[in-house]
Parts: sequence; structure tokens; C-alpha cells
Amino acid sequence: MNRLRLGVSGAVLGLALTLSACGGDQPAPAVDADTVEAGEAAEAPKRVSKEEILERFEGTLETALSTSGPGAPAMWTLSDEDTTINIFGTVHLLRPDLEWRTEALDQAITDADTIVFEVDMSSEAAQRAIATDFLARGMYQDGRTLKEVLNDEDEAVISAAFDSIGVPLDAMNTFEPWMASVNLGVMKLVNDGYDPNSGVETVIEAEGTAAGKSFAYLETISQQADAFDLLSEGDQIQMLYESALLLDDTPRMLDLLVEEWADGDVAGIGALMADPEGYGFTDEAYERLLVTRNEAWVPVIEAMLEEPGSVLIAAGAGHFAGPDSVITMLRDKGYEIEGP
Repeated sequence: MNRLRLGVSGAVLGLALTLSACGGDQPAPAVDADTVEAGEAAEAPKRVSKEEILERFEGTLETALSTSGPGAPAMWTLSDEDTTINIFGTVHLLRPDLEWRTEALDQAITDADTIVFEVDMSSEAAQRAIATDFLARGMYQDGRTLKEVLNDEDEAVISAAFDSIGVPLDAMNTFEPWMASVNLGVMKLVNDGYDPNSGVETVIEAEGTAAGKSFAYLETISQQADAFDLLSEGDQIQMLYESALLLDDTPRMLDLLVEEWADGDVAGIGALMADPEGYGFTDEAYERLLVTRNEAWVPVIEAMLEEPGSVLIAAGAGHFAGPDSVITMLRDKGYEIEGP
């Protein structure tokens, strides 16, 4: 598996795929496996057209571009008498030539006793968990296949998208729709020049390891996989269908999101990927991929204040923007946080 952090962000896969994987605002009806015989496609749900999705995205983009940031990625600071926690929103895949480092981040890395990421992707235990808790959740365990749960119209769009990146749909046939969507989006972005090795966490982890820093994590691989795997099958198929439908537009969408991130425009990021009324999520996906995870992260961050020292949290920027962000949740609990 590509060493890629999967936050929503993305898409799902965190930020990198959130725009492409969860486009549109009308959830597809779930497929009832008990009523679909093997080899028989489900009745075609009503899909939002590509033109309608792009029109909605352009409207959201206009909202995002109406605000601006200070010209550098945002960072927040939460502290008490003996603990300092710096929080830096990240993008998990970036183009290698993008300049995004700031003096404030460099100092936070230097000062940190512990660096905290969303999930452990490096240790031997993590590699085992990827196989048992992530990949296994993304593969059918009941004898079904991806093609069996797709109707003819959806399969045609999805198959064409995989063909465009040189991968036959048959190669994805053991995957559940959400896992196929993750693979489709990542492969497209990598083909277009995005590099997981240039992602923020990868860069920070390499520096932290060289400096002998300690590492900690906001959630487990199992918890992150569940955010996708527990989506209804209807939402998963919609995610895959719209990933395929918008595949050619995915790099442009991420380019625009990265521009907002690099400018530190937290309101713009929120409009693009963390607004329940904006472009991008069904109600269920918004709750599972953002709200539920943000709620779970808050007590983890609060517990960090109980230990003296300096901490740097580097996690998907979408978790720190919008009305249900981790920052908002902490402030609502009475914490004073420096930053936007």
C-alpha cells in the first residue's frame, strides 16, 4: 500500500480526495444485498449530473475565494502553565515544488517533545494493522464483488475512469466501493504530479525521526477505516461513481484547495470541504468522516495538556476548519486558542 495518510480529508484519504470522492449533495439509496441476487445489478438510482456537481463546486469555490488568509498555512496554539500544543493543518499529498514551510512551523517542530499525527503508518505494528484492519475492511468478505453491486450505468462510468489511468475495473473487483474510490483518486493525483512523499506529514515525520522526537496519534488505523467502511453501501457507491465522473477535474479541484490552504484561508477551506451545507458531503459522510472523528479527537488533545512539554499536532486541515472543527469544539469547551 502506498504510504499515504488517509484523513478527510481526503478523502477520505483525507483532504486529497474529499473533493472528488464525496461530491454532490443527494445521497444515493442504499443497495439491499438481500434483494440483489449474485450477478444482478441494482436498480439505477438517480444520479446528479457532472455539470450539476461542477456548478455546485464553482459556487462553493466563489464563496471560498471571497475570503483570504495571511499567506501561509494556519497554525493554532493551545497552552496551560506547563504544556504548549501547536496545531498545524496539513494536506496529505502535495506537488513536490510547492513551498509551504513557515518559520512558525519550523520552530514548532524544533520545540516539540512529541509530534502527533492522525494515525501511525510507519511502525511494524501499523503495517500489520494496515493489512488486517484497513485493507481487510476494504475488501468484500461475503463472496460478492464490486461489479455485482454496481448497476450498468454506474459500472460504465467507473470502468471508463479506471481505463483512463490504465487499470482495468477487474483489478478492483474484490474491493468495496469506498476502497476502489480511494485507489482511483490516489492514482489519478499521483499520475498528475501529486506525491505522497511530499505530503506534510511525511516531511515532518522524517525530520522528527532524524531529531529523535517521540510520536503519538489521534486515532487508530481501525478507527480511520471504520469512518469509510461504515458508510452505507449506497453512499459508498455514490462516492465511487462521483470520483469516476469527476476524475479529470480532481487535480484542478485539489490545486484550488491547496491554494486556499497555502494562503491560510481557514474560512475558504471550511467552505470547500468542511461545511455541511456546502459542496461535497452527504449527511452521513459528513458525520462519519468529519464530525464523529473530530469529537473523538477533542478528549485526546485535552489529555495532552496533562503532561508537561511541547506538542505539535499535524493533521488534515479539514478537521480544523468549518462549523464542526476541532478548534471550534475546543473553544466551545472554554479553551483559549491562539490562531484564526
